[in-house]
Amino acid sequence: MDAVTYPNQAVTQFVQNNLIAVRVRNDQPLADLFKVKWTPTLVLVDPEGKEVYRNVGFLPPDNLVPALMLGIGKLELQHGNYDKAIPHFDRVASKFPQSEEAPEAIYFMGVSRFKMNSDLKMMKETYNRLEATYPNSSWTRKAQPYGSVK
Repeated sequence: MDAVTYPNQAVTQFVQNNLIAVRVRNDQPLADLFKVKWTPTLVLVDPEGKEVYRNVGFLPPDNLVPALMLGIGKLELQHGNYDKAIPHFDRVASKFPQSEEAPEAIYFMGVSRFKMNSDLKMMKETYNRLEATYPNSSWTRKAQPYGSVK
């Protein structure tokens, strides 16, 4: 990732504007703390040091930015900041619709909307969107029970 992904201008700009990056070798104590067994491993943690997102393996520049956006959305979701999580998930789905992260972002956008108002119709809409756009995604299968909501 040093040769291709990290030097990419979009990646560099996104990281500088949104994260505090820390590089850890896999033989350092911090790597043990976060159970890093393979490199590259990307771990996003919240301000208390709790892991909120992990990716193991190489990501090209076009995949790293949506992965990081997804991770930031998950951080907000886990902290109950649903109104802050939704824009991150929406950006992944709208700016990177071909990415591996897009279906997951749509799923968690639906979860965030449901958590804000307890209306299961939000999850039904999420399933319908996933079924129409990503019919073979595991995230569509995970949302399938909500397809029958009245």
